[in-house]
Amino acid sequence: MRILDEITGGEGINKLNKNLETDFIRYTLKSIGATILGAKPAELKNIKVDKGNYELWDKCKNEILCYYEQIKIIELNQGFTRRKILFYHQAALDKQLDNLKALNFLRKLGYPEEYKFKLYLDLLVTKLKKHDLGAGVFPHEIGIFLGYPLKDVLGFMGYSDLEYTCREEWKVYGDKTISSLQKNRFDLARAYFSKKLDQVQNIKKVYTII
Repeated sequence: MRILDEITGGEGINKLNKNLETDFIRYTLKSIGATILGAKPAELKNIKVDKGNYELWDKCKNEILCYYEQIKIIELNQGFTRRKILFYHQAALDKQLDNLKALNFLRKLGYPEEYKFKLYLDLLVTKLKKHDLGAGVFPHEIGIFLGYPLKDVLGFMGYSDLEYTCREEWKVYGDKTISSLQKNRFDLARAYFSKKLDQVQNIKKVYTII
């Protein structure tokens, strides 16, 4: 999703005024609302700007980090007109990864035998950066980090015999029940956060909504 393009119609930061600055922050917050609430452990977003002007994104990033102690931001590349951003809720992501079945699978992909949150996150980030540079394959195990059911990640990567069933935010394999429940959980969290955010007139007081 191109967050900035959604707001500016692709015209870029140089066309923004002060009101759109606030809109940009609101839109970005809504796009990661489920992660802010801890319902979704992480989000991977693309941000595109005009002529390499990242001033607005820097302001937005600082606001988010100021509002929410658990939310962390990793900038995966430094492209002139585009940045890929990994947002994550530290406690929620740690809980998501510290799961025996998920860990056993990730270890098969080269993740450390001993689970340490930072080491696992660092390895994923390294893989994502290498892919952006054309030096490696995309790490599809990121689905685990994003909160997708393990069965669907395994199915997508070809590590199970489950048949493709349908598509939610991700491709679903086998029984749809668990996947639908997870998708509904994300959607409910997004809707709740969005509703609460709309009730806040002063964006500086956004921390009061949760």
